[in-house]
Formats: sequence, C-alpha cells, structure tokens
Amino acid sequence: MSLKKAAIIYNDDMDMMQGRENDIVALEGVIETAKRVEDAMEREGIAATLIPLRDNMESFIKTLKRENADIIFNLCEGAMGRSVFEMNVAAMLELFGFRFTGAGSLTLGMALHKAKTKDMLYANNIPTAPYLVLKEAPRESDMTLIFPLIVKPVQEDASIGIDEDAVVKDMAGLKKRVDYVYKNYKQPAIVEEYIDGREFNISIIGNDIPRALPVSEIDFSQISTNHPKICTYDAKWVTDSPIYLKTPPVCPADISEELEHRLFNIALKAYNVLGCRDYARIDMRMGMDGIPKVLEVNPNPDISPDAGFARSAMAAGIGYSMLISDIVKLAFDRYQGQEIHKEWN
Repeated sequence: MSLKKAAIIYNDDMDMMQGRENDIVALEGVIETAKRVEDAMEREGIAATLIPLRDNMESFIKTLKRENADIIFNLCEGAMGRSVFEMNVAAMLELFGFRFTGAGSLTLGMALHKAKTKDMLYANNIPTAPYLVLKEAPRESDMTLIFPLIVKPVQEDASIGIDEDAVVKDMAGLKKRVDYVYKNYKQPAIVEEYIDGREFNISIIGNDIPRALPVSEIDFSQISTNHPKICTYDAKWVTDSPIYLKTPPVCPADISEELEHRLFNIALKAYNVLGCRDYARIDMRMGMDGIPKVLEVNPNPDISPDAGFARSAMAAGIGYSMLISDIVKLAFDRYQGQEIHKEWN
C-alpha cells in the first residue's frame, strides 16, 4: 500500500470553549496550523483534505469514511471546546479503525493530566518537581511543599491558565490562585514547587529508534527580578505582548555536550514511558541543583512553522515540508508494520 492521500483533522470549536476570553488565541492557531500542514503535504506530493471537527460527531465520522484517506494527520487538541476531550478524538479514530499520526488515546489522556504524568515519571525514576493536586488550599500545617509554588489547571495544555500570578509565595497567594483555577477552568489545580532556573524544550521524532532534535531554550534574561521567569500563556501565544517579545527561544541552546546528553536521555526515557508515537516535545527546567526536571510531556505538540518543534527540526537541517512528510510517513509505516504482523498471525 502506498501513501498518496491524507486527511487533516482539527478542532473548530472556538465558540464552545471555557476559560478566559483570550484563551481563544491558542485555538485560532490550530486552524492556521492545519492550513500550513496542508500546504506542506501538497509540496511533498501528498494530496490533503482539511476536515474540521465541531459538535456533530456522526457527520464527522461519515466525512472521514467517505474521504477514505491513507492516513489522518490528527491536529485535534480537544473537542467541544474542552482540552480534556483530546483523548476522546483519538479513541474515536481507534474505534473506527482509522490510521492517524501521533499519540494514541491512552497516551494523550495520561499526558494531558499533569498529575498522572508526574506519577508515571516518579514511578520510572525520571526527575520532576514535587506536587499536590488541590481543589482548595490546605491548612498551613498540612502543607508539604516548599514555597514558591506554581499553580496550573491540572488538565489543560498550551499554557492555558498560566500567567505571572501563577507563581505564589505564601498561603494567601496559594488559596487565591487555586480558587482562580477552579472558578475559571472547572477543575482542580496542580501545585508544584517552582524551579527558578533554565527552561529547555526537547523535541523527539521517531518510533522504533526515536531521536532527539537540537535542544531549544527559552531566554529569560530580559525578565526583571520582580517577575517570575515562566512561559505564560501570553509568552507562548500573544505575539505583540511584552512578555512574548522578552522570552525569545534560542535553538540550538548554548549548553555543554554533557548537559545535552543528559537532557536527551531524560527526554527519550519520558517519551517511551508515556508511550509517545511519531513525535513529541518534552519540557524541562533546571534549577540551582543542576538536575533537569521534566515539567510536561507533550505528545502531538504544536507543529506550526514558527513553533518550537519546527524550530528544532530546522536546526537539525529538516525543513518544514520535509518535517510534515516525515511525521506522516512514520505514522503510515507504523500501521503497515501492524498489518503485516496481523497477516503472519
């Protein structure tokens, strides 16, 4: 079977989302990314069709069946306006036997739930910061973490719910921020010990022998000492915001070969432990103790041309069209291997 035709699916559900009003910027980016992926495929000789997902699942499945693509490029970062349904889209594709790029439903569900991800990391001796999951702030006598802390929604991605107030220094700040997360995102907060240090992004591509691409680092040198050095929602998505302009990525990062080797090893181990496929990005921080700690595992990360994954690929000599083609072929070959295995049995 040859790869000739692909469908690109993405969630077109901006009017259904919850959270803050400006959280919509991340979802707008999904639509633009879908168009860029389509252009890249066409340049690589793969016929591509865009198929948006809204709220009519029956119609969506019928369209996919009618299209009968050789592979589906899955850009859905949720459904019905909720990030938590990202895994449900993949589960639906699995249920109906569609071939698709990126992680399976179990991996997406585990990775989106930050606490479950950290449980997996701890169980496999992968360094990560201590944490709690809270619906409300505990009594001070019950607090086991050391301030300062960073507070995030436990089941969101794309830095949704993270601004400079996410870092808290005392119990009063913790209570206020946990209440904020629960009110705005209708979910508990994950509270972690804040790592004041360098932040690295390690992009990984591949299956049987995955490989790490050049390390990218977020440059916080322009952030004043009065502000936390974190990648907020605005720093990631709002291109005309001061914080976006003051946190440029540096790729390849200016690091020693020894540190690069450590980052690669940790990232590849996290990639395999979470069951990532085809491509993913691992985010880490390293504080004064010199130990890189995993912040998040991001299967199906942002694949837009100006995002970190494409930047690392370019540093490795892989242009955008070739990157998209490589991901599609990795997924396609993965299914071909499964079909051959079935024939043997």
